[in-house]
Amino acid sequence: MKPTLSNLVACTALLPISSATIYYAGVAESSGEFGAWSATATPGTGLPGRFGVDYSFISTSGVDIMADTHKVNLFRVAFLLERMCPLSYGLGSKFNETHFDYFKESIDYITKTKGACMFSLLAYALAINKDQRH
Repeated sequence: MKPTLSNLVACTALLPISSATIYYAGVAESSGEFGAWSATATPGTGLPGRFGVDYSFISTSGVDIMADTHKVNLFRVAFLLERMCPLSYGLGSKFNETHFDYFKESIDYITKTKGACMFSLLAYALAINKDQRH
C-alpha cells in the first residue's frame, strides 16, 4: 500500500486514543542467586555460600536510585532454592530461616517503601545434580 496524505491523517487521528498508562516499570535486581562458584567445580560445592561474602540480596541504595531517579516501581528479586531449602535439609523439606530472613528483609524494604516485588526462583541442583535430591 502506497502512503497517502489521507492515510497519514487517519493514522494521526488514532494516536490520542491509542496511548496507554504504564502502571509498572521494572528492573531485575541481582541478588541471592549469585555466588555459587566452586573452586573444585564440583556441582553443589559452592553452596550455600556465605551471605555478605559470596552473595547478598538487594542493595537498598540501588533500589532507592532505581525508584527515585528512574521511577521504577517493580523489582524482580531472585533467590536459589538450594539456599532457601538446603540440600543438607533434603531439598524442599524445610526453610533455612536465616537465609529466609535476609530475603524477607529485602522484600519488606521494597514493598514497604518503593513498590512491588516479584520473586524469581532458581534451582541449580534440580538441573545439575539429581543425586542430591531427597
